[in-house]
Amino acid sequence: MNSPKSVHNFAHPLDPLSSQEILAAVAAVRTYISNGGHEGKPIERPLFNTISLREPGKYAVLQWSGLFRAEELEGVRGTRQHLRRQADVHLICPATSQSFEAIVDLPSNLKDESDQVTAIVISWTALEELIQPSLQTEELLWAEDVCKHNPRVKAACEAVGIDQQSIAVDGWCVGVDERFPGRRLQQCLVFNRSRPGDNLYAHPCDFIPVIDSHTGEVLVIDYPHTNPTTATPAPSSASAHASSDPRARFAPPSTPHNYLPEQIALDEPGWKVRDTLKPLHVVQPQGVSYRIQGRVVSWQNWKVHVGFSYREGLVLSNVTYDDGAKGERPLFYRLSVAEMVVPYAKTVFPHHRKHAFDTGEYGIGALANSLALGCDCLGSITYLDADFVTRAGGIETIKSAICIHEEDAGILHKHTDFRDLRAHVARNRKLVISSICTVANYEYGFYFNFALDGSIELEVKATGIINTYPLAPSEIQDSAHEVEVAPRIAAQHHQHLFSLRVDPMIDGIRNTVVQVDSVPDDEPVGSDSNFYGNGFKTVKTSFRTSRAAVADYDASKARCWTIENPAKQHYATRQNIGYKIVSKDMPPMLAKPGSMVWKRAPFARHNMFVTTYDEDEIYPSEVHINQNPGGENFGLAKWVARDDVVENEDIVCWPCFGVTHISRPEDWPIMPVEILRIHLKPSGFFDVRLDPFPVRRWLNIILEESRIGRSEFN
Repeated sequence: MNSPKSVHNFAHPLDPLSSQEILAAVAAVRTYISNGGHEGKPIERPLFNTISLREPGKYAVLQWSGLFRAEELEGVRGTRQHLRRQADVHLICPATSQSFEAIVDLPSNLKDESDQVTAIVISWTALEELIQPSLQTEELLWAEDVCKHNPRVKAACEAVGIDQQSIAVDGWCVGVDERFPGRRLQQCLVFNRSRPGDNLYAHPCDFIPVIDSHTGEVLVIDYPHTNPTTATPAPSSASAHASSDPRARFAPPSTPHNYLPEQIALDEPGWKVRDTLKPLHVVQPQGVSYRIQGRVVSWQNWKVHVGFSYREGLVLSNVTYDDGAKGERPLFYRLSVAEMVVPYAKTVFPHHRKHAFDTGEYGIGALANSLALGCDCLGSITYLDADFVTRAGGIETIKSAICIHEEDAGILHKHTDFRDLRAHVARNRKLVISSICTVANYEYGFYFNFALDGSIELEVKATGIINTYPLAPSEIQDSAHEVEVAPRIAAQHHQHLFSLRVDPMIDGIRNTVVQVDSVPDDEPVGSDSNFYGNGFKTVKTSFRTSRAAVADYDASKARCWTIENPAKQHYATRQNIGYKIVSKDMPPMLAKPGSMVWKRAPFARHNMFVTTYDEDEIYPSEVHINQNPGGENFGLAKWVARDDVVENEDIVCWPCFGVTHISRPEDWPIMPVEILRIHLKPSGFFDVRLDPFPVRRWLNIILEESRIGRSEFN
């Protein structure tokens, strides 16, 4: 009998782990533990925190893809040079408060039933006692159950006249709380729900329990001080706080502020939903213009692999563009939102703990919505599911976690010749790959938009309900740090700062980043070279080392950054081909250097960083940011401090973009979408010239929606 030919059991080496692979990793870990393979304390009750794909090395993936010859990949760093299918496993033993990391080798080949391949643990690491993996969704939900049955919380509720069973709790990571070293913590933001379905955020409570997320013990109940009525500030530190002797208590606001139509109707008899809008239909009678093979999407010369992880959510890889006679040109090896932080402005203890790392502390992908046609997406939609491990080692599947569709994008270009009034206009269209995630009160929509002009836009839509805290009946709002969006309901000012990890391969592995500033000419008015004073120019600064590449956005200079390939020049400009990074949404982080959030979020200290590629440097606040104090030389800051040469090398760019959200009454009771954008635009990359083949192909693409026929260009 001939042995069967082995084949890969994955369509693409970057495909997320299947449910079968996750269960195989669970079984391998359990076998390893039962056989006593680990060292140290016994693992009495292992809980699986996360299981995700351990990505194979860039060299191996690119060699597999056929985009580069072997000699072109010699500069790629890394040790994972084979397409091994592996799982990264994070697990916890709550009985000992010990956390672990494991690497599991998964069956990479399918064989016949008589020659099965078993997943095995090849690496096991016991983490330092203070290291805490991310909080899992099940823990966040458990926080409410803990608070509903704890006698100390019951007493805190009864002191202000509310029923303990009516409260709702948002579990939050605690940031850093020096009072409880070694404990796995959650801070519990408490709200009183007046009736089922009521907007609970309209009834915030004046106390914040802190619980041990292993044991369910309520360690302390914090009572934030009220705003001072004089110039004397309220205490900011925990030492000034005596939770056993709280300041004067007060009941939560009771007035309803609802946004659900059925709830508003209960509050306002006779109210009805607006009915003046006529139907608006999005139809594609001939179907979609893209095709999907496995998880690789092809659309209008674009090709991209769509991945998804518990931590980052959408992960786009192997992004290429078919440029006709030039063939399939590589653009970006990997794109993802690698981290984010939401620092709040309120300084009074314990509000300082509110600076959520929604990616690293919770896993933004694990919080993805199951998307619905007609509400989240319009048109002809392709959905992809996401599989994650439960704490018990089972599978949780989020149906329709990813939405892929096309959208009309307005005008691509237009010109009217005023002499004969002949107008030419072409419609734009974009391919949208999106996911929407709910983090307690807030929603984030992540939309990667691919356009007909060769550009990529990441659009983040922030919405949901602003975080609220109650004011006492006679308390005056702290107008410097918050706004009273409704009587006795304060919304604190905050920022949303995102780290976009851009791993480029602009027509090659070796790239360089150049800063481009637009500035006035140096010569004064009246000089020979600038007589009328109107001259301005671009000043380009090529970054040679990672320390030199640290930069901030400067709107006065229309600052942007171009990722260039120094080995290839544009036929017309004779300058390096490239793609530029453009965003006007780049506020500075407002927390001071040395602050808690500054230490933990090195990616937000500036708007641009460039490092050399390292296969293990994915998360700029490191793998485990939950309860991690960080430091000056931490995560991305530590990688930058190596001062590696980043000129004509295999590099990674880390632009930080976001918004400073000064809360306003119009954000209440539900927040209209705030849109943030960052663009990757071709800059001297395409040869748009009158050669018969490349230009004909390019024109055919952009004129598909044009009013005038292609025949006029033949």
